[in-house]
Amino acid sequence: MSKRDDIMKIWQESFSDSRSYVTMYFDRVYRDDEALVIADESGVTASSLLLQHYSMTFHGSTLPVGYIAGAATRRSRRGHGYMSRLMNDALKASAARGDMLVSLIPARSALYFFYKKFGFSTVFYNREQRFTSLHRFPTEGEYSSRPAESIASDDLWSAFDSLQHLRPCYITHSRRDLDNIVADLDEDGGDFVVVERDDEDHGPHISAMAWAVMRDDLLLVTDVMGEEADARTAALRELRRHHPDVPFLVLGHPDDTTGGRLMPRGMARVVNASMLLGAVASAYPKWKSSIRVSDPLLPEINSHTYIIKDGSVIVDDSYTGHLDLDVSIDVLADIAFSSRRIGEVMNFPAVRPMISLMLD
Repeated sequence: MSKRDDIMKIWQESFSDSRSYVTMYFDRVYRDDEALVIADESGVTASSLLLQHYSMTFHGSTLPVGYIAGAATRRSRRGHGYMSRLMNDALKASAARGDMLVSLIPARSALYFFYKKFGFSTVFYNREQRFTSLHRFPTEGEYSSRPAESIASDDLWSAFDSLQHLRPCYITHSRRDLDNIVADLDEDGGDFVVVERDDEDHGPHISAMAWAVMRDDLLLVTDVMGEEADARTAALRELRRHHPDVPFLVLGHPDDTTGGRLMPRGMARVVNASMLLGAVASAYPKWKSSIRVSDPLLPEINSHTYIIKDGSVIVDDSYTGHLDLDVSIDVLADIAFSSRRIGEVMNFPAVRPMISLMLD
């Protein structure tokens, strides 16, 4: 049996996905070079995961990051520590290939505690916004809608890529990812809307997109991208036209100021502290700080003292002066990906990250 077949079998045993979804995922998304496995004493694959390649916009830079999907252990081999060993392997592999961090979305809430043991921090949040079936989503501007399937694929991708890069800290998607997102939505019977605006500066152009799927008696809007708030509202209004009599639950950007509860969405684990600090230093050349980081799992890479000044980072483990921060690797992520207000208190330029459309 191939590695792909082994992983598919563990996936089907561990998750409640439909057979058609699993077939779609392994035909379209799965890549053998991203698959990590660990075998038991008899040579049978016990645990598996996918360490997928992504990028993240971060303080004006675009940096490589990993995303762990489908982490699971064969039912008969659970409780023997195989996934713990595989997680350590994944962190080392991610660091070795040059990622800044590894991200994931726990399949259930109890797993947040499991992943915390490996230095993961809960840094991804959504602003959950609820709207009754009567909410009409009024807009100030004039917008029109077009079926996504009527738009040339090059134009759709160009608009999507432009909109996702408006977010200051976001796990971005490739063109291949976008195709898979649409296929996943089709598999789930979901809705993908695109709205356009005609203005003097840009002419007619795509200004917003939204993705949604019915969950019980409400419409779950998994993401809304737009040039500005009014355009995003126009996309929600188009979804309302498609779904006139149901309440909406929108998983909004964590920095959205229109209200809603801030709810945990995912976790991140820094695997290259120098890369993270270097990106922040480059964006804020006047920022000065001395930071000592401890990382028991990746000590050679991350357990150092970092001196930040003049837009660059120097590793100086002989430094004995004042430390602005003396933190573990998970606390570093907590600070770097916190709110701007918390960042100001800690003298660290912080930014809230967002993760969405990950086929979870």
